Amino acid sequence: MIPVSREERHWFLRNVARALSEFSGVSEPPVPVEEVLNHPPAVYQDDFGVVDMYSNLWDATFARPPGRRGSIFVRVDLDPEERGFALARETLCAILTSKHGRSLGMPDLLMSELKDSTEYFAAHYLTPESLVHAYRAQGGDEEGFAESFQMPAAVAAARW
Repeated sequence: MIPVSREERHWFLRNVARALSEFSGVSEPPVPVEEVLNHPPAVYQDDFGVVDMYSNLWDATFARPPGRRGSIFVRVDLDPEERGFALARETLCAILTSKHGRSLGMPDLLMSELKDSTEYFAAHYLTPESLVHAYRAQGGDEEGFAESFQMPAAVAAARW
């Protein structure tokens, strides 16, 4: 384990989320999480994928079968806001366990606080600072924030 403070971990996660949202080229909300998972950066070509599942065990989970591509298994019946958040959350698991993520030491950095890390990452991936600033500058308010960024209301309220 790499000892880091919560603030350092959050700084790191914000920057990973920002880089991924910038890769998508998004200029207004919502961030196209599923599109990025289906057309990932080259470094994650073998690590990102989405598989719809008919299960009530989880909203989404990441799995990497031995010697195969990793995929996020996501329930087909989720509301779009819940689906996007679940996919964004599990994207960090895909990054963390990727060859690139392992070479950077991400498991040692994030595994001890994985739940907090995935939720924090997802909230910032769905709401990059540049888009939040633009939203506010255009008169966007807290009431429309969740809908504009297509995220669960509770997550949007905490992020606002």
